[in-house]
Amino acid sequence: MEYKPALPEHNDNVSHDQPVREFIILSAGITLFLLGVFWILGFCIDLAVARISPGMEAAIFASAGVPGPNAVASSDPRQVKLQSMVDALRECGGITSPLKVSLIDSNDANALAFPGGRILVLNGLLENVRSENGLAFVLAHELGHFKNRDHLRGLGRGIVLTAVAALLTGAGSEVTQLLAPTATFSQAQYSRDREELADEQALQTLACYYGHVGGATEFFEAMQARDQEILPGFGHYFSTHPEAMERIDNLHRLTEEQHLAVNAVLALPEVLDDRERQ
Repeated sequence: MEYKPALPEHNDNVSHDQPVREFIILSAGITLFLLGVFWILGFCIDLAVARISPGMEAAIFASAGVPGPNAVASSDPRQVKLQSMVDALRECGGITSPLKVSLIDSNDANALAFPGGRILVLNGLLENVRSENGLAFVLAHELGHFKNRDHLRGLGRGIVLTAVAALLTGAGSEVTQLLAPTATFSQAQYSRDREELADEQALQTLACYYGHVGGATEFFEAMQARDQEILPGFGHYFSTHPEAMERIDNLHRLTEEQHLAVNAVLALPEVLDDRERQ
């Protein structure tokens, strides 16, 4: 009989493990577990947010202050006018608690719902609206976020994400430092559904206050023109907000479905018109 050398079937010195495969399985398991924890905590946050009254929210965030060093003085005529507009829109927006407007000197064109009943208006917004009605729509959009408590939901999820990162990588790690801003000022980004709902509510607020919805789309038209100059055709992929053209189309559709009037708009108040001052 011919001898054929071969390794024994069972050899304690030879490993049959597949470390790469085991690493992938372990990593996938940990990832799924963390996603599950994040989802459960997010669900709990939604339940908690529904039970936080505006008064309690104001008390919790009373010491938070206004983010950034560029907030203008409360006596600034621009801020006084913005405050009066928000106060006038609150009833139509379904907001019973007082809100405080803070104008921030920034070239960015935006307005943000901030915890504690604060609306932050970035000065660049005033350069991208042509009428009082157009500005009122943007402010009413933020009122919609307050009404739906979107600002607290986003903030809560940012805190959870940062806490999970700190638990896994340490409070001072680069990952935690990278995620930390999402738990504070920059956590004004909402899901597309939330943005569209706030748009719809802002449209109703405009119709309630002015009797028509003229000017509702002018800010998005300005953003669409700007985005097409910077990144033609790519704005949709680089923003958590729905694309400007999509929002314009949606507002036109809602206007037709709800049989809302579109009339002439009011001029932007001179004190808020950057073009008048330049």
